Amino acid sequence: MSAKPESKLWHLLRDNITDIHWVRIESWSTPGVPDLNGCAEFGEFWVELKIIKNKRVVLSPHQVAWHLTRARHSGVSFILAREAARTPLFLFSGSRVKDLKDMKIPEVPPLLRLEYRYDWARLRKALEKGDK
Repeated sequence: MSAKPESKLWHLLRDNITDIHWVRIESWSTPGVPDLNGCAEFGEFWVELKIIKNKRVVLSPHQVAWHLTRARHSGVSFILAREAARTPLFLFSGSRVKDLKDMKIPEVPPLLRLEYRYDWARLRKALEKGDK
């Protein structure tokens, strides 16, 4: 059985940014909690992994509420999305979650866009910089 696209994205992230302590969250008890928690010397943050379909990121109302509440409390969260293997990676601030739900990817400016043969150091730097 082949891994789901979001699982493949998780494995890529875990295997290529190794100086962050990653915890994968399987949260059936608290809807909306992102897929990953990361912690490094620059702080703690959350990442929702998404696969782009029809130029959109599909987000549940629980996910939208979680990211907006976290942003209101000065928490740092991101949405990391791509369409399929070997397509660009997009990193969005969690505070833009409503825009992502309502608009197509080209209409929402990402914090970072990486072409395939991803520059993992640039992604790590963007995570360190936060959602500004």
